[in-house]
Formats: sequence, C-alpha cells, structure tokens
Amino acid sequence: MAGLEKHYFGRGNTAAGLYTLYDSILSGLDTVFVIDGRIGPGTSQVLGELAEAWKDNGWTKHYIHETLDSKRLEGIILEEARIGIVDGNAWSADPVLEGTEIRVIDATAALRAGLFEEAEAEVKEKEREIADLYPKAFDSFLRTLRIHDEWEKFYIDNLDRDRANQITAEFADECLIPFRSKKANVTRRFLGAATWQGAIDYVPNLTETLRTRIFVKGRPGSGKSTMFKKLAIEAETRGIDTEIYHCGFDPNSLDMLIFPELSLAVFDSTAPHEHFPSREGDSILDVYELAIKPGTDEAFAEEIAEIRSRYSASMKHSISILADIKRIRDEAWEAFDAALDPAELRSIASQIVRQVDALTNSSV
Repeated sequence: MAGLEKHYFGRGNTAAGLYTLYDSILSGLDTVFVIDGRIGPGTSQVLGELAEAWKDNGWTKHYIHETLDSKRLEGIILEEARIGIVDGNAWSADPVLEGTEIRVIDATAALRAGLFEEAEAEVKEKEREIADLYPKAFDSFLRTLRIHDEWEKFYIDNLDRDRANQITAEFADECLIPFRSKKANVTRRFLGAATWQGAIDYVPNLTETLRTRIFVKGRPGSGKSTMFKKLAIEAETRGIDTEIYHCGFDPNSLDMLIFPELSLAVFDSTAPHEHFPSREGDSILDVYELAIKPGTDEAFAEEIAEIRSRYSASMKHSISILADIKRIRDEAWEAFDAALDPAELRSIASQIVRQVDALTNSSV
C-alpha cells in the first residue's frame, strides 16, 4: 500500500534573496544522503528514479520541490525511516547536522566527460548569465515587497490590536490543548514558492488528511502573520509539535501552521494561495471583519487600487526574470542531458535504494 505524500519547498526565491530552510527540514533525521556533483539536471533525474522506486511502499514520503521549477525535485524524506536524500547543490557545500549520519554520493561518474568538454565553455557562460540575473530577481522582489508594505499600512493603521490579541489568545486556549507534557518538535518549511511560472503552493496536499482546517481571510497588514508567530510560540511553550510554513515571498512572514498531533491547520488563505472550505472540518476566520475598522476598504479604495496595480506589475516583472533564468538554464542543461549516462544515473539511484534497504531492513 502506498504511503502518504507531502509536497513542499525547502528554499525560496524571496525578497530576502535565495532563502533556505533545509537545516530545519533535515534536522532530526538519522541519515541524509547528499547527491554531490555538477551534473545539471542529473540530480533531479536520480531523485525521480527514487520517487518511482518507492512510490508503492508504505512510508510517508516528503517531496521537496525545486524553487525555480516546481516540476523538479531537490529532495526526498522517508518519514518513518528517518532518512533524507537531498541535492548537495541545493543544501550545503559542507553538510553538517548534529546527530545525523551524512552519506555523500558522488554522482560525477554519470557525466561522460568526453561528451561534455565541447559544450563546457558555453555552459559556463550561461551559468554566469544566470548568476547575474538572480540578484536582479531578488532586487525586484524586494521592490515588490516595499510596494506591499504601502498596501499593508492602510490596514495596520486601522487594526484593533486589542481585538487581534484577543482572537489569538482565544484560538490558543480553544485549540492548542497538549496531549502530554513534552518538548515540542518544530520544523520550518515553505508551503509555496515564486517559480518561473509564478506562485505555486501545496496547501491542499499538506492539509488534506487533517481533521480541522481554518482558512484565515483578511487583507495585507491585518495581522495574520503576527497571529501565526504568536501561536507558534504558544504551541512550543505548551509542548505541541508544530510545522511552521514561511511565506515564499517574504520569509520573515508566516503563512501556515500545522499541528499534527491535533490534526489541525491554520493558514493564510488569501492570494496568491487563496483556497476555500470544501468539506466538514473547514471554517473561515476573517480577521478583516473581526479586527479592522469597518469601512477601511471603502475609505481608501482609490489609493489601494493604485498600489495593487503597481504591486501586480512589479511581481510580474520579478517572475519574468525567473522565467529568463529558467530559459537560460534549460539551454545550459541541454549539454548536460546530452552527456549524462542514463544507465549510470539509474545505478546511482539503485545504490541509494540498496543502502536505504540495509538501513531499514526492507526491500522495495
């Protein structure tokens, strides 16, 4: 019987640059395999082979998607086995995790050097182009965030903070009830990312098995992230395990909390990850209605419309830079594809599968 699948991101193309949460995501695992080597798309192909090999087993599998192109993987976690496999180019050049065995898998043998040498100079030039474009994308995201700050101010200035604090306190007292006294396990991830195709999120997948889902509605600046930060601190204080999901645009902001032991999720359900209740156990918490001065939307409608237009145009420009990066990388990766040995990639995947089998005394 196939196990559950969880999909999320380990990194983000954000207003703070390329932001990673891998140290948190991989913390606490017994073993992490690091696929090492400059082999272009080869690493995601190995991870694809592994995903196929393990698709029918009973483990809960975490699929960590690449932030530029969500169709590619840059990591897999086998939850019950406490094992992770990650692209070394995505995580760390000098991987260290306290209490975790790190097994580095050298994948360079999959690249047939003789077939790659002719194209290597051109590939390096395209890699320089990509390196020049990423800072421009991050600067554009930062400018977009500053426009978003303008948008938020209308609501921050009209927020009833006492009421917002009361909503948070009531939620904590009603929902965050610990089962037993223990130290909380806290993990940080991204539920979505700014990719070359635009914003992608995995909220439906991450919450589909939970009994209770609270869709938090509101406006920019209406206190959603602040509420989540306070709830995360309160949950940790009460010993409740918490999955904290950061915003893929502004990593200093939080978009979702999941409390697995409580089968509960509370998340920002506004654009670009807007979702709506669809089943029993779903409910809406509208912080605009509860804590923002009535008539704020109407009072500043013209100003907000102008800011929203500038924000949308700036975000589209930011995404267009990522699309350029994806196009150039695809051109560079054509040379890798031509030089990669598919049989060797399968061999690397098989090597990892055998080692995982030995660690878990299982077989695929």
